[in-house]
Amino acid sequence: MLYGLIILPIESIVDWIFNFMLQKLPGIGIIGAIGAVSFVINLLALPLYAAADREQEHERALQREMQPQLKRIRSAFRSDERFMMLSAYYRERGYHPIFALRSALSLLVEIPFFIAAYHFLSHCDALKGASFGILRDLSAPDGLLPVASVRINVLPFVMTAINLLSAAVYARNLLARDKVQLFGAAAVFFVLLYNAPSGLEVYWILNNLFSLAKNLAAKTKKPLAILHLAASVLCV
Repeated sequence: MLYGLIILPIESIVDWIFNFMLQKLPGIGIIGAIGAVSFVINLLALPLYAAADREQEHERALQREMQPQLKRIRSAFRSDERFMMLSAYYRERGYHPIFALRSALSLLVEIPFFIAAYHFLSHCDALKGASFGILRDLSAPDGLLPVASVRINVLPFVMTAINLLSAAVYARNLLARDKVQLFGAAAVFFVLLYNAPSGLEVYWILNNLFSLAKNLAAKTKKPLAILHLAASVLCV
C-alpha cells in the first residue's frame, strides 16, 4: 500500500521524464536523460527538503538549549532516579524523546525518491548495452579498476566522496549525534549501491552534487553564486 501511495507516483514521474527526454531530445543520450531526471526530481523535492530542514533546525536548537540541564541530570542521578528526573524535565519543556526523530527528516524524505529511482533504473531496458565514455554497460556495475582477478567498482567511491563532502559542509556546528547520522547514511548508500548498475550510480552522483550545491548555498553568504556555478557545471 505504501509503495502504491508514495513510491509508485514518484517512479511514474521518473519514467515519464526519462522517456520524454529520450524521445524529444534524443541527442542528449542516456546520460542526459538520467541528468534531467535527477535535476527535475531534486527541484520537485526541494520544498520537502526545505520543510525538513526547518523542522531539523528547530529540533537542534531545542537540543542545544536543553543540553546543559540534561548533562547535569545525567551526571547527578543514576538508574530509575535519572529516568524520573529526565521525564520530569521533558514534561516541563513540553518535549518527548521521540521528537528526536525530527533530526532524521531529510533522510526520511530522501528514501522514497531513492527507492523509486533504484527500482526504475535497475530495471530500465534502455540502459542495457548502452555505454558512455569508459562505462561500457550502464546496466551493470562499472568494474573500472582491475586488481588481480577482480574488478573494483569506482563510481561508488566517487559517489561516497561527494556525499561525505556534502555531509561535512552540512554538519558544521551540528551535534555529534547528527554528524554520525549523516556519515552513517553515506556508508549505507555505499554498501547498497556498490554493485548497482552504473547508470543508477551516475544518477546518485548527480543527486549528491545537487545536494552539495544546496548545502554550499545554504552555508555561504553568496548562495546565488554557488547555484549559478552548480547550474553551469550541470549544463557542461
